Amino acid sequence: MPAENDEQFESWKALKPGSAYAVKELRDVFEADDASPEELIDTYLFAKRSLARSMQALLLSQLPAECDEFREVCERIREEMVNRYADRIPERFLKVPYGSQAHELLFAILMRSVGKPVDSALLRVSTSDNVHTERRTRELRELGLSIATSEVDGNQFYTLVDLEVDSAVIPSLVAKVIGKSTALTSAHKRDLIAKLPE
Repeated sequence: MPAENDEQFESWKALKPGSAYAVKELRDVFEADDASPEELIDTYLFAKRSLARSMQALLLSQLPAECDEFREVCERIREEMVNRYADRIPERFLKVPYGSQAHELLFAILMRSVGKPVDSALLRVSTSDNVHTERRTRELRELGLSIATSEVDGNQFYTLVDLEVDSAVIPSLVAKVIGKSTALTSAHKRDLIAKLPE
């Protein structure tokens, strides 16, 4: 099996036997006539956690350790912020939010299938079923990326339409960074945000 990320592939190989054991245990409990509801649920939860970790490693092994395209998108956004506001907004507020590793991973998965729907369940695999995965995906849209949503048979899908960035979101991104500052008073935040419209 080819791998983009050897470290994650080694993690997958190390985790695989444990997940195989967990699945076997779950099957055995399901087939046991005398298994209690508590035993079934406990065994299911054990298998779910084990599979979440191993499947995450397997998925990440198929992605590069770093997503250059995501970093390029963030750099384009930052350059636009500086071009527009360097003369009136302190540089420390001209930074791109939503640049976490989770955002980068989600972007990489969506970009791998650009123009095609990606099951939200697959996106959750990348973060080991983290409950905030879909919120992180929506935050990518706040960066100005065109991400469409659709639903098929009750399942949510996300589609990265292209790699273009809608520059109309730039003021709101800078305002978000200013708004989250703990070093500014509310009045100072309002004054800075008032300087954003062009």
